[in-house]
Amino acid sequence: MMISGDPPEDLSERQLLLYPGEQSLPLLDEGIDAFRKASREGDHKDRLIGEGMLLTGLKPGTFAHMTEEWLEREGDRLFVRIPGDKVECVVSPGRRGRTTSGGGLPCKDCKRLRDGYWTLNGTLQPRRVPVPEPGFARFIEAYFATHDRVCTPGTVNHRLGKIGERAGFEKTVSGSNLRMTFGKMLAEKGFKSDVIRRVMGFRDNNQGKAMTQRYFILSEKHGNPVYHCEKETVSGAPCEREVFFPDRTCYLHDHES
Repeated sequence: MMISGDPPEDLSERQLLLYPGEQSLPLLDEGIDAFRKASREGDHKDRLIGEGMLLTGLKPGTFAHMTEEWLEREGDRLFVRIPGDKVECVVSPGRRGRTTSGGGLPCKDCKRLRDGYWTLNGTLQPRRVPVPEPGFARFIEAYFATHDRVCTPGTVNHRLGKIGERAGFEKTVSGSNLRMTFGKMLAEKGFKSDVIRRVMGFRDNNQGKAMTQRYFILSEKHGNPVYHCEKETVSGAPCEREVFFPDRTCYLHDHES
């Protein structure tokens, strides 16, 4: 199998409600390897989009509008900083032959919905995302040293589908599949829930915490358990209240601490 399937039978009712739909299921290890290989077999933009979205968890619309100004280098680490301010959209070349620079016009969504500007989805926050692999970090920097833009969101989705076809996926690979895969990878690497929530751009509220919990539910490292507080009670027994994440205590013991 290349993509995760039906939810495990041991999930709680709340976890089942959070389990992603078919169009958002993460890639399995075999699928990740095949997708990355197919990305590298394409042109430089295939690799940028395919591996870039898999290793940053950005949505197609966000990734399409990335520029060199979003890149921040700290020593050996590269970060992608997603801005909170609106940015003029210049990712579209317009009608074929209309421009010679390969871009400069707003994509159809920015033109129709946002007066020619791109901005983050209202449910997400500006954030800084680490690029986990030094080799790919250097590739991104090299790309933007010679290119000033990526492409339109529609082209991003089209290329993802073509990469998935070359990789042997039976269903179209979407940005949602890759974003869910990235979040699951963070959970399996042992990152704390608050760190994952911030990297994925979710707000610090119940909705943001619930969205983040999906990655722990999908994580093979955690074995899809129901998480309990486990803080010692007055009787000396561990608290059995269900909590969102393995590193959290329930509301009662949060208040006590």
